[in-house]
This record gives sequence, C-alpha cells and structure tokens, in this order.
Amino acid sequence: MLKRVGQMPPEEVFTRTVFGIIMIGCAFVPWGKWVTGILGVLFLISAFQGFCITCVFYKKFIGKKN
Repeated sequence: MLKRVGQMPPEEVFTRTVFGIIMIGCAFVPWGKWVTGILGVLFLISAFQGFCITCVFYKKFIGKKN
C-alpha cells in the first residue's frame, strides 16, 4: 500500500529525498550508474537488515532535540 508524504515519519521522508536527489544528480555524470547501483545495493541490504543508517543520521543531526 502506498504511503502519502504526510503519513511518513520525517526520517523516511529525509531518506527518500536524499536518495532521490543523489540518483537524479547521477544522471548527469558518466559514472553515475555505478553510484546508483551501489546505492541500490546498500538500500537493499539495509532493508533486509531492518536498519536505516540515514534515519540514524537524521535523528542525530536534524531531528528535534528533547
């Protein structure tokens, strides 16, 4: 089932935005397919492991301080 952006946690929005910007930027360089491929593999590994490193970065650097 599709999630709308308003229903996603901020970490997930951040992760999807970062991956999207990097992949769009890779379309303009000749070696971009390699970067996109590596990102795809890392994403699949993190999804399989259930661990989101970009979510950790978001919570550490951008997330609200309590």
